Amino acid sequence: MGRSFDPARDGFGFRNPVGEVAIGSTMGPLLRWLGAILYGNGLCFGMVAMALRRFEAPELQPPLVALSPTPEVLGEIRRYHIRQYMPRAVLAAVMEWLRSRGGRPGGVLGRVRLAGAEPHLICFGPAVNRRFLWCLLRAHAVAPYRIEAAGRETRVYVYDPNYPEDGGRYVLFRRDGAGRIREFEYEGFGTPRGWGVSLFPLPAIGDTTRSHLRAIP
Repeated sequence: MGRSFDPARDGFGFRNPVGEVAIGSTMGPLLRWLGAILYGNGLCFGMVAMALRRFEAPELQPPLVALSPTPEVLGEIRRYHIRQYMPRAVLAAVMEWLRSRGGRPGGVLGRVRLAGAEPHLICFGPAVNRRFLWCLLRAHAVAPYRIEAAGRETRVYVYDPNYPEDGGRYVLFRRDGAGRIREFEYEGFGTPRGWGVSLFPLPAIGDTTRSHLRAIP
């Protein structure tokens, strides 16, 4: 594409909303209950997916970093966020989790596609252990855009909507003496804490959301 993804330029300028802001306050009781299930833990998937799609269309203005969390913008993010629950997206997520052998970090580095054409999201979620459901309900998504390797460690730099405009965040992957990737670390997520990591292909959310990009004021 001739340019690199930059969280300070291509991501949102506001933090991933949670609670009432993420759910929305104008819905009826039933929709608010459903919204609490779908959005209550935040809109990280929607924000990351929208940022990656917007990166593919840099001619669209204004840039995401210039937007405020207005009801219209949050509504647009929710439309992206909800796409992860569609059948095609759920199937893609399950297949990628299986390809990573149940969230093992060795199934990520050699396959990850960075921001650009048909990129991946990196998802922190369950591994095959007793914390499976706990991690599933607290899953988090980030956008990978640069890889740096040194010795037994590899850093995958990511855009994380929990930390807007921060270009210094990375997922750390570590190899053992035989060169096999054994663990990863990122914030409170990591193999030592029982978390798994897998990829999600952005095209799996479909192309219908593309038409909403121009609706942003």
